Amino acid sequence: MVQSAAEGQRAIPRGPVRVRGAGWAAAWLAGAVALAGEGVLALVVYFLAGLRDEHYFAAGVPAYVGYLFLSVVAMVLLGLAGLICSASVVLPVVQLSRWSARRKGRTETARWCLAVCGAAAAAAALCIGVPTALLGGGWTVLPLVLLLGFLGLAPAALSSRGVTVLRGTGARFGLAAAVLGCGLALSAVVFVGGLAAYGTGLIQEYEPPRLTETQLAGTWSDDQGGTLTLRADGTAVAGELGVHDADTAASGEAHEPCDGSGSWTKGASPSGTSQLDLDVSDCMAVSSWQFGGTEEQPTLFHWIGDPDSLKRHVLHRGASAQ
Repeated sequence: MVQSAAEGQRAIPRGPVRVRGAGWAAAWLAGAVALAGEGVLALVVYFLAGLRDEHYFAAGVPAYVGYLFLSVVAMVLLGLAGLICSASVVLPVVQLSRWSARRKGRTETARWCLAVCGAAAAAAALCIGVPTALLGGGWTVLPLVLLLGFLGLAPAALSSRGVTVLRGTGARFGLAAAVLGCGLALSAVVFVGGLAAYGTGLIQEYEPPRLTETQLAGTWSDDQGGTLTLRADGTAVAGELGVHDADTAASGEAHEPCDGSGSWTKGASPSGTSQLDLDVSDCMAVSSWQFGGTEEQPTLFHWIGDPDSLKRHVLHRGASAQ
């Protein structure tokens, strides 16, 4: 029985083992891929959340190639940031966890490591939150930095600590690869799940406002002093309204401002959505304006040049016209 108890004690892991060169390289890599995975997940969540707000995407093969290129660049930058932050933050936290537990005469455990992560996040919150609050930014930044710091640091620190517990170089690098796989898999699940939620209507994607003739009537203005007044009787008056077309799309500069009167009607775009059809004294090169913004703060806009450029001339709602 004594021999059996001794064997059981030997089977219980007593915390991190002594780690040398290759082991710390694996720990560094595990922390880096964990941080990079968190970055990918954050980008996926940011993208999905953005679908609820007004957004426009370029289409066509060149645009898709551009999106692919930006995705590759983002992955490379996240990887580099992960490597730097793992070496400068994660590994020191793991070392501090091991050292502090040893100083206290305790076995370094995952809970102990989490406590050290909390202390590091609290220190970061104080260093960032207190000066921000004193400069007028508000005290809410302090708990926000604390929460984000802990959530960002804890998974990476636990992954690196897990490497230090394992024996064998192969197992340590295998854990780093597993962390990378789990991070990418989780991001893919969240991405597909989010798209499915939008596709099934569980989460409502952004839709432009459905403006009536009464809501369209009024004064609309751009950010350059131009105005467009739509009257309830179907007449329109433009004042210093910038006119853009394909020739000025590259520079973003408008032709001579449009001043004149004409007419307007609510029509339908080729895609079936509502739009404003405008005809003002032959000086309005673009006669079709689409609806944007929200029901509370609607906008009118038209594309400057190719819609794939995502350059728009936007008018904001003003006072109602009589």
